[in-house]
Amino acid sequence: MHITADDLISTLRGNGLRITDARRAVCGVIARSHGDHLDAATIHDKAIKELGTDLDLSTVYRTLEALEEAGAVRHAHLGEAAVYHLSEEQPHQHLVCRICGSTTALSASDLTGFLSSVETLTGFVADVEHFALSGVCSACTHR
Repeated sequence: MHITADDLISTLRGNGLRITDARRAVCGVIARSHGDHLDAATIHDKAIKELGTDLDLSTVYRTLEALEEAGAVRHAHLGEAAVYHLSEEQPHQHLVCRICGSTTALSASDLTGFLSSVETLTGFVADVEHFALSGVCSACTHR
């Protein structure tokens, strides 16, 4: 199922939030960004272009927070910035190259054996989506 801007707006409305042009623009940017991981500043810039007028970055953060609380979006920490994506995407781990900065998504199901070993050894249940694993990508390894 493809989540639309109207779906996100309905989520906000269902949580008692007033729907403003700024919130509509933020929801539109997120809905059109399937598969993309956007930080708040990028969402802000794209929403401004859509609106043709300025909006506060704080509005973007409050809208993202409300959508995340409602389960419509999730965030992950990739490097220094939190990035957001629709929660309908399959759970995945982010692999970030510390040399070139490229990001690769790896399905959480591909990590089942590793995560099981971590839990068996330590009792710790890892949240694979929240933080990225850093390392060196294959292109940078073979330079």
